[in-house]
Amino acid sequence: MATGSWNAKLSDSSDVVLKAQGVNWLMRKVITMATVTLIVTQTKDASGNILLDIENKPSGGMPGAVEKRVLNWEPVELNHTLFGNIRGRSRVVKVDELEDEWLKGGWEEGTEEVLHFKTEHIDSKGVVTQQVLGFVQVEGVRYQARRVLVTTEGSDKNVEITIIYDYLGPGEVSQ
Repeated sequence: MATGSWNAKLSDSSDVVLKAQGVNWLMRKVITMATVTLIVTQTKDASGNILLDIENKPSGGMPGAVEKRVLNWEPVELNHTLFGNIRGRSRVVKVDELEDEWLKGGWEEGTEEVLHFKTEHIDSKGVVTQQVLGFVQVEGVRYQARRVLVTTEGSDKNVEITIIYDYLGPGEVSQ
């Protein structure tokens, strides 16, 4: 298990990504005001697939959520409370196998593999969110990071942000 707490000073604003994903203004404002702690738990199923549970614990009494990921690149469809109907895929991938150059960049030296999540927003036709998770170094300090890319079919403007989390280590949770 690994734990990280959102670092607002080092992170880009998530408002532009949430807007591109079709989240309304009021909800975007509420989300961007919260500090989120992630608690990541890894297990394996009977078939040997790696399972990730990423618990998002926001501050301010907002309800949390758990992302359940199977790292096998098989599509999973669900109705997400914030994004509506989505189809997601998750995997561990070599950095040089990622298709987008921006998603490949910025990782700490020696990084060979990262987590890659790809989500199609079924209700917002043509909107695709890709997230790559790994570690970065900022001024000599190691942080968990999530690079997020949102593309919209028919648009030549991509939305790119990096979200930085203070790495709290295994089992540690900030209050």
